[in-house]
Amino acid sequence: MRGANPSRSPVPWTVLVRLAATEFLFLRRRQALAGAVVAVLCALAGHTGDVGGPAPLLDQDGLYDARLDYKSAVAALRAGRSREFRRTAAKLDDYPLKVYLDYYQAQGRMGTMGAKRAHELRQRFAESPIGERFYRQWLNAQVRRGRWNVYLANYEPSESAAARCNYVRALYRSGEREAALKQVRDLWVAPESQPKTCDPLFEVWIAGGHLDQDAVWERLALALDANEVSLGRYLLRFFNAANADAGRLYYDAHVRPRTVRSLARFPDTDGGRRALRHGLLRYAEEQPESAFNLWRKAQGDYAFSVADKRYIHEWLTAASADGGVVPADAPEDFSTAAVEHIARALIHNQHWEAAARWVGALPNALHATPQWRYWLGRALVAAGDANGREHLTAAAASRNYYGFLAADRIGATPALNALPARDDPSAERALLAVPTVRRMVELHAVGDLVNARREWRFAAATLGESEQRLLVELTSRIGWIEQAIFGARDAELLDMVRFRFPMPYLTIYRRHATNVNLPVALLLAVSRQESAFNPKAVSVAGARGLMQLMPSTARLIANRIRVGTPSNRDLVDPDANVRLASHHLAALMARYNRHRALVAAAYNAGEHRVKRWVKDAEGMPTDVWIERIPFRETRDYVKGVIAFNHIYDRLLGKTPSVLAEHERRIP
Repeated sequence: MRGANPSRSPVPWTVLVRLAATEFLFLRRRQALAGAVVAVLCALAGHTGDVGGPAPLLDQDGLYDARLDYKSAVAALRAGRSREFRRTAAKLDDYPLKVYLDYYQAQGRMGTMGAKRAHELRQRFAESPIGERFYRQWLNAQVRRGRWNVYLANYEPSESAAARCNYVRALYRSGEREAALKQVRDLWVAPESQPKTCDPLFEVWIAGGHLDQDAVWERLALALDANEVSLGRYLLRFFNAANADAGRLYYDAHVRPRTVRSLARFPDTDGGRRALRHGLLRYAEEQPESAFNLWRKAQGDYAFSVADKRYIHEWLTAASADGGVVPADAPEDFSTAAVEHIARALIHNQHWEAAARWVGALPNALHATPQWRYWLGRALVAAGDANGREHLTAAAASRNYYGFLAADRIGATPALNALPARDDPSAERALLAVPTVRRMVELHAVGDLVNARREWRFAAATLGESEQRLLVELTSRIGWIEQAIFGARDAELLDMVRFRFPMPYLTIYRRHATNVNLPVALLLAVSRQESAFNPKAVSVAGARGLMQLMPSTARLIANRIRVGTPSNRDLVDPDANVRLASHHLAALMARYNRHRALVAAAYNAGEHRVKRWVKDAEGMPTDVWIERIPFRETRDYVKGVIAFNHIYDRLLGKTPSVLAEHERRIP
């Protein structure tokens, strides 16, 4: 990183603060930073460019300079310039982020810090998310320094596997070996690989002969149920001679389900039955009818328990339902999970009368959700039962994908139930007096979004609903649109529709929508689903910008429309990103005859996959086809785009159907 000298720094800055490298070049780019800070202040003031606008909410002398000094102090500490850090930090005693400077400075001293001082700082930081994070980091520093007695004396129960392993290691090293070893089994039996800090503990435990075969079987089952195949293969080494063959058979049946067709390979032993049960259910995912036939042969020859027989039967029945077979059994004889799976399968295969029966058998807690209300009403109507309209009417009261579809089916206008903004400057000023809220604003202003988000959550957890609503409005007003969207969702403030579905960059969207002959609401809906309007968003796969374009896709689009090859930096520019993505969407709309469900699926998963998914689906109702999309991510994505498109249409003053007439079936 330019401007820093890591070799001089005594601080492990990989854990300090995740700010972009450019944030620490502000001294070279002071003019750009000044513009950014002024923009935040204007946003806080509700500034519209009018000279006679309202007074700033943060009408504080020296705030701009304090923000610059804070960033200077952080940069100095990162570079190991301690004298400069102390000199700059001394000017910030009254600045809301001074506590972060104290925290960062303390991080560099954790390895030698005593427990008394650690508890003092924990208490000092307690009114912020720093407090507990600092304490966990201090405990981890004791592990790195081998100060096991200090760790043991100060450990507090944690859900973290690493922290629990460190505690048991500390207990063992303190001489409490028997007590420590008794706790290892629960740590070892997990569906995924555990943190490296657990390895020394596991090695001692296993070497001492404490690993029993039941634990190995239990962990193998958990690992393969989670499809952690590498872990499953690793676990085979822990079976003893009596269980090795059965363990290998269990693994083979998972990775090669057709293994179960050779029933003679599966002995009627506990291990053999475990392997056969797992293999039958895996094989049923590929060949449900063949798996059921194998089970009919096997159940009389193997000493399965009554519970095992019931479990195998209900999940083979569920697999058969996936293949289009209507169960002969009554839903009352099945577990809730199996009933839900079978109901979904019957909907996928449009067995409406049976679907209504199985959906109706779901517990009330599920039965009353918009999703199952919709499908019960849908199934009853399709089966010719007029009572279905009652369920559709109930579902239509919900502001979500299923509520919108239900309203569409009964000819009603979908409910938005939007709550207007409060627009209360005095209440907003009072909210800014809350220290954690003020720190959130300052962290956002200096570009530390990781800690700003932590402060947001910390604040939301301590505020009442009215203040939470103000927090969402304030967050939107300072330009942190993504956090306002997700914050309103997480706080279940779903009626804050205009904050959950904002329209930033509207001029850009309108211009490009016009240029490619697309509805602006569709571009907004895709951006809302893709990035929540974060122009700098970068996905794990490398998709970038407002509409999350992959660089390779962007290059193809640019070549097709005969513009220059875009760089990765271009893709986080709102105008360039929307321009290229709108052309991509326009091409998909042309290919799929403006069928938005197909377009959204192709935008998310690729045209090659949609080609497979529409095979043999001609004439299928679109709502059913969406439920059949095999990728959950794409399935939810398509539902989101359809629902968000409708919301944006409504916010823009239009009242179209949720699905147009030509979109109601797969062409």
